[in-house]
Amino acid sequence: TLEDVISYAGREEATNQRQLVQGINCTAANARKEMMDVKKQFGKEDGTIAYHGYQSFRGGEVTPEQAHRIGVDLATKLWGDRYQVMVATHLNRSHLHNHFILNPISFIDGKKIDSGRKNYYSLRETSDELCRKYGLSVIKNPKAHTPRPIYFDEKAGKPTRYNLMRWAIDEARKISPTWQDFILHLRDKGYEFDRNEGGK
Repeated sequence: TLEDVISYAGREEATNQRQLVQGINCTAANARKEMMDVKKQFGKEDGTIAYHGYQSFRGGEVTPEQAHRIGVDLATKLWGDRYQVMVATHLNRSHLHNHFILNPISFIDGKKIDSGRKNYYSLRETSDELCRKYGLSVIKNPKAHTPRPIYFDEKAGKPTRYNLMRWAIDEARKISPTWQDFILHLRDKGYEFDRNEGGK
């Protein structure tokens, strides 16, 4: 529920007693009610309740206050003119990270945000731009996003074609003294190997 995700993102032990929680177009302390009021106002209480996004920083590279400021700047630039957002900076991992809880219904006209690929790339580009402005690291060639079913299968330790392939490659690396042995070992396991220098 919206209450669950807001409670998780804003919990005291992760956010320095909620000092690193801020609302944009809503109050942090009353974000759930204010978001639900906008949904009710426009008759859009069904469907997607909220979007939950993340922004992570390299460990030791940013202070909690900087991380929070960047998160608030990011949310304001992307959504601040039309949407309600709660930004919470978490200190409970080795790397600081921001949580964004976004009401997908605009408080201006009740229109739902476009949550497609364009919005995802805009989020990443704006985040990278802000990190560069603050002199922080930016991932040069970000990997493509792993489909959710595969992500959860891998997280649960279930075999997928990707982790089976990784395991075969790791095994081949350990027991192959030469490049040719490596290729032969993978072929013995049933893998085709195409040394396409310009491809993937």
